[in-house]
Amino acid sequence: MKQLWRGALVSGLAFAIPAAINAAIARGRRELLNALPGDSGDYAWPMGHIYYQERGEGRPLVLIHGIGAGESSYEWRHNFEALSEQFHVYALDLPGFGKSARPDINYTADLFVLALMDFLRDVVKQPAYVMTSSLTGAYAVKLAALRPELIERLVLICPTGLETHMRRTPLVSQAAYGLLSVPAIGAGIYNGIASHKSIECDMLETRYVDPTRVTPSLVDHYYQSAHQAGAHYVLRSFVAGLLNCDISADYPRLTQQIMIAWGRHARHTPVENAREFCRQNLNTRLRVYESSALLPHDEEHADFNAAAMLFLSAEETEKLVSVVECTDSQSH
Repeated sequence: MKQLWRGALVSGLAFAIPAAINAAIARGRRELLNALPGDSGDYAWPMGHIYYQERGEGRPLVLIHGIGAGESSYEWRHNFEALSEQFHVYALDLPGFGKSARPDINYTADLFVLALMDFLRDVVKQPAYVMTSSLTGAYAVKLAALRPELIERLVLICPTGLETHMRRTPLVSQAAYGLLSVPAIGAGIYNGIASHKSIECDMLETRYVDPTRVTPSLVDHYYQSAHQAGAHYVLRSFVAGLLNCDISADYPRLTQQIMIAWGRHARHTPVENAREFCRQNLNTRLRVYESSALLPHDEEHADFNAAAMLFLSAEETEKLVSVVECTDSQSH
């Protein structure tokens, strides 16, 4: 009998302690401020509202942030204003991220493709240029192949979707998803993944070359974004591999002109992967940034902004070749 009581007590503490920690973290949550200048809007998407900022005039350019703990349109803080000098720029928070709705639903790559499609159709309402970061490049490629009339040109930053290691087994995905869905325990695991220290380490190890860019204020913004109510639901799917997107059948079919920007020091998506993108679609133009990792549009934003504007504003295909070349010998 004593053993039963002892087991019950240990089990209770196993749940009570993480629950108390999770509650303390929730009490320290702060509301996110508008990260970018311009006009804010909310798109009433059926699965939950999608928040966005817009600024500028001209052809529409839609910026789509990457996937990870604390991600949001804040990623474009060094690009949004500069790009809006030539284009009508939209920067949205994807469902589950930033200031958008974060419902407890099954987030998948197909869901994000659908969200992007609806946003372009209902908010932008005309063919747009689309700029993406890392994993979201695959969603834009998938949509560009499915609905080419919605996307005029693509700028993909360290994209994924052609490499086989992104594909996980159903058993692994189900196990990870199930564990992160357990109350208290799942939240406790997530809080470890999205702690200040974990976010800072990820930035230093995978996102930036220059450690001085990883400031306390930058880490805190990502931390606060990662701890908005419901933010862990989408990361549950991310960890389970449900947001990976295979574009091996889609990318070769694209007829749009494509610029790829790659940081020389990107680790999880190494620059060697760019060769396959170049090989599979001759419309691809590559620019490698020597002093960047996963975020060349941040670390080398002045050069990136200039190259992207030149690429997007070129009226003739022949001029695109002189902007960026799909060969490492023409690297920036």
